[in-house]
Amino acid sequence: MKRLLIVATTVLMWAAAASAQPVLDGRASVSDGYGAALSVQNTNTQFGDGTAGDAVNGGFGSEIDQVFGRVANGRLYVTIAGNLEANFNKMEVFIDSVAGGVNTIDETALPVGVDAFCCGGLGTTDGALQRMDGLTFDTGFDADYLVSITNGYETVNPDLPDARRFWAVSAHYAELGEGTAGAVVAAGMQLAPRGMPNVLRFPGDYNDNGKVDAADYVIWKATEGDAVARGSGADADGSEVVDDPDYAIWVERFNDGTTLADFPFTPEDLALGVSEALIGPALPGLGQGELIDRNYALGAGGCTDDTGAGCIAGELEFALDVDPGEIGTNASSHRRFNNTIDLELAIDNSNDEGVTGAAPYTTPTTGNPQDVTTGIEFSIPLSEIGNPTGDISLTIFVNGGTHDYASNQWSGTGILDANLGGNGFGGYTGDLAGVNMNDFAGDQFVTVPNPGAGGGSAVPEPASALLILMAGFAACGLVRRR
Repeated sequence: MKRLLIVATTVLMWAAAASAQPVLDGRASVSDGYGAALSVQNTNTQFGDGTAGDAVNGGFGSEIDQVFGRVANGRLYVTIAGNLEANFNKMEVFIDSVAGGVNTIDETALPVGVDAFCCGGLGTTDGALQRMDGLTFDTGFDADYLVSITNGYETVNPDLPDARRFWAVSAHYAELGEGTAGAVVAAGMQLAPRGMPNVLRFPGDYNDNGKVDAADYVIWKATEGDAVARGSGADADGSEVVDDPDYAIWVERFNDGTTLADFPFTPEDLALGVSEALIGPALPGLGQGELIDRNYALGAGGCTDDTGAGCIAGELEFALDVDPGEIGTNASSHRRFNNTIDLELAIDNSNDEGVTGAAPYTTPTTGNPQDVTTGIEFSIPLSEIGNPTGDISLTIFVNGGTHDYASNQWSGTGILDANLGGNGFGGYTGDLAGVNMNDFAGDQFVTVPNPGAGGGSAVPEPASALLILMAGFAACGLVRRR
């Protein structure tokens, strides 16, 4: 009987891992079924060390500590544990999933306009891939697709009376295997951390009634001196104690509204409220990890047309196409998001551990990257990366805000070097010419097993696991009869 229980327990745990669907929240949780990290960073970051511990504004740093990945339910799930500074640094994810692809980025042979607003706006003949011209991957890695993720403080209707400044994370996609005809997708944005379908609003509304008013003072006074979870209750500044600074924030924001229709809040100054205290109302009809695009804005988002009229939250205007009255200028700074690839996303910038920002960069870190599990998490259907029949490889690195200054933070073995944007590998020339992954020991890519393709690390589907369980029962029965 004991042997039977061991077999049953093991197989059921195995089946649970196979069927678990990761929750898009910016964390590689055990319940997500990722398993062991595919790579652990060995190089201290030269892109700054995030130490603020805030899910939105993690501080002045970007790093890759660990990479996790798995295939489940017809989708590729990836978590890049670390930080991505809210200054529009890029997390570049190149995907090698099918035959063909490119080993060196050639700007003339690839699609233009990827993340167009990095490099000229709608209609540009420039773009992310042109800015990475000359980048050479490890031998054996041929990129078929690019997913690029960034976050920072955006503005819609700049220089106009109804200008709105807000934080957003956004994502872009490109198909590399079809030459210049490859698909280019501005997939969409999110307005709250951890994949939440919410907006950020002013702190101080401690009772969540849509307004910073006298009732919130009553809550602050009743809990003054209490220890609470970061940013919860009347802890507006994230000190984990209800105290005088929280009262000062309430005073400063008195009479501010916190509904969807009210003006957004950008958490650039952490003294004015941590993101945990800024989570405002949820957008209707938007699920965990889902992106806001033009279709959402014109549907559940209430926008009546591309002028931005009727939007239930002002930030939604950012997702629209160019205002018909602004053809040629796009003065409202609309972005034409259209998530035709069903990309899902979450970012949690709260990591304050992992590698450090201190030199030297040429010797292994003394930090604890192996303990970091929060960062960027995304999911994409296998159908949008070529329906791969084999395992999937990923080259991931942190890039500068205009896609043309490579950091020293890479997936895989790690480079044990300073930033690559200009340290002698061809010199910094405004692109990534001279950045060649073959110049570094080991592979700077990771491989995600694809169980459906017969990968060696495959976990059986639940039905198969049930057959194994039944076989276990039978085997135990035979042993007992002996």
